[in-house]
Amino acid sequence: MMKRIVVLGCLWLPLAGGGCLAWGQGPLPTDGGAGEGTVPLPTEIRAGESLTLARAVAIAQARQPSLAAAQGALAVSRGRIGQAESGYYPQVDASASYTRLSPGGTSAGPVSKSFDQFAAGLTVKQRLYDFGKTSAGVAVQQTGLDSARAELASTEEQVVLAVTLAYYDLLKAVKNIEVATETVKGFEAHLGQAKGFFEAGLKPKYDVTKAEVDLSNARLSLIRAKNAVSQAHVRLNTAMGLPEAPDYEIVDTLRFTPYPLPFEQAVAMAYEHRPDLKAIQLKKRGAEQGVTLARKGDLPYLSGVATTSYSGDTLAMDQGWSLGMALAVPLFNGYLTKSQVGEAQANVDILAAKEASLRQAIHQEVEQGYLNLKEAEERIATTKFAIQQAEGNAALASGRYEAGVGAPVEVTDADVLLVNARTNHIQALYDYRITQTIIEQAVGELAGGEDKR
Repeated sequence: MMKRIVVLGCLWLPLAGGGCLAWGQGPLPTDGGAGEGTVPLPTEIRAGESLTLARAVAIAQARQPSLAAAQGALAVSRGRIGQAESGYYPQVDASASYTRLSPGGTSAGPVSKSFDQFAAGLTVKQRLYDFGKTSAGVAVQQTGLDSARAELASTEEQVVLAVTLAYYDLLKAVKNIEVATETVKGFEAHLGQAKGFFEAGLKPKYDVTKAEVDLSNARLSLIRAKNAVSQAHVRLNTAMGLPEAPDYEIVDTLRFTPYPLPFEQAVAMAYEHRPDLKAIQLKKRGAEQGVTLARKGDLPYLSGVATTSYSGDTLAMDQGWSLGMALAVPLFNGYLTKSQVGEAQANVDILAAKEASLRQAIHQEVEQGYLNLKEAEERIATTKFAIQQAEGNAALASGRYEAGVGAPVEVTDADVLLVNARTNHIQALYDYRITQTIIEQAVGELAGGEDKR
């Protein structure tokens, strides 16, 4: 199933037969990126409608299973906070029992009758003071919740990146299929000219054969281009979480717009906003709090206990109660606390090393991104000029052949040069947009800021 593209501009290709090919250099539309606007975007696709990049991102954010899994991990972290906070509240236990007693006897017979025994009780325990163990545990889980939020934001960022890359892949494939289609039309027209000259006795049979071979090669390129569109279509639908999406249009945003963010500012923003870096930093903070909690393992705790009970047979129930306090002091636990502290400190060291490694990777991503961005920008200017040169060369070769003074190989070479120039320009525009997207992801700005849930 082939996708259509909304054409925002055109370039006349002077191939035999002519043609108009979509391209442009204007500013990006305001709805061409993720996270813009305040009106919620629909997450369903109707057949034949136009799909912007922002719509594609919104659909993925609503349907990607990886985001649902990250949201589930966030719910788990919330539950752990509640578990840690349970130490602040009293623990209430109720008990009840029933016993049927049958006394023993002698050879002369039973000495008394059997009877029933009932008992019921209620016990309330409240930890009064534990030297900060409960509060430290709550702090650890709260930091875990913050880390889960950062991981959710990181997952969302990865989803946005995957959709954006797939969207531009499809856009490039559609534009390449337009080039391939125009190439086929040009060689069909050239074959018609060659046949006309041959039938008139003005050109040899070689010209017709050469034109037929060129047309066959162009049709093979068109077949490959169509398959590339289908493959890109599948990748985009999968990235959106809609593998069975109907046919739709995509909006052309493949044009050059200079990226204004300086390199030094981009690196600083990446260190400040990257959700995966925040997640590691929060995990390290939680591990540090875990060291504090582990060190409290040898500290005592003070609890209050209150109990009331009723027991007796069916005719008489006696009430009893007790009220007291208990101080538990761990004296020796087989070096458990020491081992737990060592483990917690090792986790801190591991996370500190991961944070340093990620910082280096982020700096590399940003720096390489800016180098690739500069290269793509230079290629855009060069390939644009190459298109102008190839246009003139193709027009000259076509005119010479029509006048009967040119060879067919000149027309073929000129058309191929023009197609290559156009394809290279599309690739340069694509590389610039992809590199810009990767830089936005590297600086932590692709997913539209922090998660607020």
